[in-house]
Amino acid sequence: MSKINEKLEVQKQEPKFPVAESHDLLPRSKWLREYYFKGVEREWNNEYTPFTTDTDWDIIFNEGNFYIVPVMYYYIGIKDRGPFASSFRSMAILVKLPENFWNKPLPVRRALFFEEVMLNYIPQEIISENDLIAGGRFHTQLSKCFNEKEAKIFWKKNIRNRNAVFKFHKNGFGNVGATGGHIIADYETVIKKGFKYIYENIKKNYEKLSKKEKKGFKGHQLKAMMISAEIPRKLAKKYAEECRRLKNEASTPERAEEFEQMAKNLEIVPWEPAETFWQGVQSLWLIHMLIIAEESYPGPGVSFGRTDQHLWDLYKKDVIDEKNITKEFAKEILGSFWFHCNTVYDAQIKIGGNQGISSGFGQLMTLSGMGSNGEDLANELTYTILEVIDEWSPILEPKPNVRLHRNTPDKLLDIIVDMIFRAQGAPYILNFDERSIAGMIAEGIPKEDAWDYACVGCLENTMQGNDRSGTVNCNPNLAKSIELTLWNGKNMPDKSDTSKSREQFGPKTGDPENFETWEEFWNAWVEQMKFIIRYTVEVNNLTEELRGEFLPTPYVSTIVRGCAENGLDVRQGGPELRFITIEGVGYATTVDSLLSIKRYVYEDKKYTIAQVKKALMEDYQGKENAIMRTLFKNKAPKYGVDDDEFDELGRMVMKTWSDECWKYKTPTNFQFRPGMLSWNYWAGADAANTIATPDGRNKGRFLSNAICPTNGADIKGPTAVTNSVGKVLGGKTEDGEYINYLPNGSSHIISFNPSMLRDPEHINKFKAYLRGYIENGGTALQINMIDAEMLIDAQKHPQNYKNLLVRVTGYNAYFHAIGRELQDEIIARESHQM
Repeated sequence: MSKINEKLEVQKQEPKFPVAESHDLLPRSKWLREYYFKGVEREWNNEYTPFTTDTDWDIIFNEGNFYIVPVMYYYIGIKDRGPFASSFRSMAILVKLPENFWNKPLPVRRALFFEEVMLNYIPQEIISENDLIAGGRFHTQLSKCFNEKEAKIFWKKNIRNRNAVFKFHKNGFGNVGATGGHIIADYETVIKKGFKYIYENIKKNYEKLSKKEKKGFKGHQLKAMMISAEIPRKLAKKYAEECRRLKNEASTPERAEEFEQMAKNLEIVPWEPAETFWQGVQSLWLIHMLIIAEESYPGPGVSFGRTDQHLWDLYKKDVIDEKNITKEFAKEILGSFWFHCNTVYDAQIKIGGNQGISSGFGQLMTLSGMGSNGEDLANELTYTILEVIDEWSPILEPKPNVRLHRNTPDKLLDIIVDMIFRAQGAPYILNFDERSIAGMIAEGIPKEDAWDYACVGCLENTMQGNDRSGTVNCNPNLAKSIELTLWNGKNMPDKSDTSKSREQFGPKTGDPENFETWEEFWNAWVEQMKFIIRYTVEVNNLTEELRGEFLPTPYVSTIVRGCAENGLDVRQGGPELRFITIEGVGYATTVDSLLSIKRYVYEDKKYTIAQVKKALMEDYQGKENAIMRTLFKNKAPKYGVDDDEFDELGRMVMKTWSDECWKYKTPTNFQFRPGMLSWNYWAGADAANTIATPDGRNKGRFLSNAICPTNGADIKGPTAVTNSVGKVLGGKTEDGEYINYLPNGSSHIISFNPSMLRDPEHINKFKAYLRGYIENGGTALQINMIDAEMLIDAQKHPQNYKNLLVRVTGYNAYFHAIGRELQDEIIARESHQM
């Protein structure tokens, strides 16, 4: 037990406020959940294991995966390999390489190395007598399999990229980087047709090539995919052998029979189509964990898609029609799946007081939603999965995203509301189909297909099985545009800096102290915002190009449609659909700052631009500056109060930056598009590097969160906020059609006091609010159902609230495990009544 957890246990008392707890778990699930939360006390874990080719130039840790996590920059290093890279290198296990390994092209080397590690170095283990799903260890740090020449070229470009990314972040522009995860693989095809079908499709495309092409780039990619497509079959065979070995050691005849059935399942899936519900879940898990293993990335955003649709026919046959298994046994199968999903956090299990469980990695499972004709697709499996979620909560994975729409049945809405009330800050993200589908169509998805979207990571809308979208690769700080506008394309100078030699980042749009009209200021701001998007693209494209050239993932490429047909890796432009999302950060901070300048400089003429700049440089210190700050913070116009004039400026801001995103592509032919997630950048790294802003915010304080209003601005209640969100996303056409400027989705978090659901009248009001959100709100809503007094008590007595989950932004986290400043921000959020 860690010292921190030991201290928490010693001091633990009954909490002053009730905390959500798991309940009514079936025996096997109860054991697995309790075993999982033993953490470092477990005799088994899924910790990172590094593997090397043992060359002097070998590179194992891919730092580019973590450029979007600024707190990792120290561990990446400044000039050379940082602590993570050197540690993995020193710990790595030497892998015996196949014959003629170094004579093969890089994609084939990668596939062969991955196969060797998964089959012969990572042990095939069944976790316990209670586990029903095979697939234990999968966290790897794999050699990149470079020869010496490739390693030298890669490292030179890697240092160039690192310097560009660090400079971008240090100067307050945000963070960028081509990262892993964040994908919905073609699970449905594997479950329904088997990996054999995928292998044969790759082989067919390989055989179409000429002899010359087979020896060239496309041939190398397809050869690597063919090798990779057989790994699931070979691995399943190994696990089947382990199940048969364990059968002979089983404690009871019943468990011996289960091991035998698990072996039989693995002899069928994932190579052949699943014939039973048990096989369907087994197939889903095995192909999922291999994605995480190949990318050497701990699982963020590797999502399942519409699982209740993909497994429905098997569940219906086994549980309802033929009654081959009971509903309770189906829930136990899902319970094993739940256990394995949460072992992603074992990657860094020995780090920190919470044993690696730092935040939601976002293995999203999309449930319900509309069909092709607007009908609701909730089925009995949907409701069974919801029961499992409810009984296992609080727990982080897999994250459910329930799609709501105009035809959502009351039965589903009643269950959701009841679970939200009990779950406090978990587990729900609610997606709203009409607005979301409008965004999918706007980005070019045919209307007849757009209804079948699903969500990855936190809430990012993508298609399933043919869409490789880098949904969190670009996170620009929109509020930086205010600084650049005020200082004519440069950073704000320090108070002691009177030189004119500061770097010219943005275009020279003129000294705003000479602007006479709001229109002049607005036009200058537009140009600076366009520059920020362009700069974001330029830096990110360095990382996209390097990843595409040197870091192929042939296994992932097998299960994304288009890669085999195009003969291209998933990272090189192979998928049918290819997007990179620019996730705007600090949106309301930007809008409110513009509203303040418009009102008090150009309309009321209470202040000059020179006075505003002086106050920002002095961080509102001093009497006159403090008066200005109070006015800007408490009296100025704000987004989020359902005021058409304020929201129209918000809409113009949204359209300006989102339109700019569509102008760019990556060198690997991915289209940039807009979204608004913000993760925790608004509260951490981006906020720390942002000067004071004209909305009354002090230097270094939190920016606004995703599409939410700034803290304290949503004073007119949840309906007003909802209406503002819908309007700034574009509202509706005159014909009532939804407009959505952010196709990848927009995170809206709102807090309610639990007393709101104290009686049937208020429950019905809350349901009406959710139906109103469908009509007038955004694409995604996340709800904290927590009393601020409870959170204050949890700050004082964290030992009593170890299981308390709160919604941070697109993810939830254990309240005691997040920083004090972030805790304060969550407490400060407006807690609404109905």
